[in-house]
Amino acid sequence: MPMVPVTLPSAWDIPVTAGVPALLGQSVSTGVRAAASVSVGTVLDDLMISQAAGQWGIFTSGGTCVLSAARVMSVSAESSSPIATAPLEDGAFLSYSKVQTPRQHRVLMVCDGSETGLSATDTTLFSGLDVTRLIGVEALYVRKTFFNMLAALEADLALYAVITPERKYSNVSITGHRWVRDARHGITMPVVEITLQEVRLTGTQTFTKTQAPQGSRIVCTGLVSARPLQASGSSLSSSSGIGQNIMADIANLLRNSL
Repeated sequence: MPMVPVTLPSAWDIPVTAGVPALLGQSVSTGVRAAASVSVGTVLDDLMISQAAGQWGIFTSGGTCVLSAARVMSVSAESSSPIATAPLEDGAFLSYSKVQTPRQHRVLMVCDGSETGLSATDTTLFSGLDVTRLIGVEALYVRKTFFNMLAALEADLALYAVITPERKYSNVSITGHRWVRDARHGITMPVVEITLQEVRLTGTQTFTKTQAPQGSRIVCTGLVSARPLQASGSSLSSSSGIGQNIMADIANLLRNSL
């Protein structure tokens, strides 16, 4: 979570005007140093915040942030390797394996629109509005774009990466999200919790021709291989003649025994 400390100026920028009480040691030179200190501190704060934003969040394989209109508030991960057991007699049990479950991630973000601006084409949509209404319309547009992008990412089959300053968690897919708006964070700043799950990539390759016979893939075809049925006229006539001879021999044996 990019909690960047805010730099305080070495001297406070308090103007020397009518109605403002004079402070001890206040002068023109002090005011100039105070203004410069505030300007430099603001630039450094913006630089640190922008650098921290690139170290937290959900990114593509190329390192592009997929949800640039939101700030990361928290990142959590959960992984487990439970031991498989089987029940035995007299209340006993047997532990025989240890399996690994997919890793789960939760990324909490707040959509403030601080990293997403309107392009020149989008600005023409609001050219007929005044400046006071333009800010509210732009924020509404940013929030709408953010939720549309989030819905598209949830339905997408692409894999992404959850990045923290210490580690990069690759091959994760967005499985769901939930959002909330309350008075604490601001009704115009929705807080979204995005859930992601690890995807295990496995590949199998079958070779049709191998260097040694024992290296070929085992194919189970059963005890007896299937053969096509031959129903020719000669085979049917021969089988019927053999059957008649057998019946005649059985009849002769019965007559001799009687």
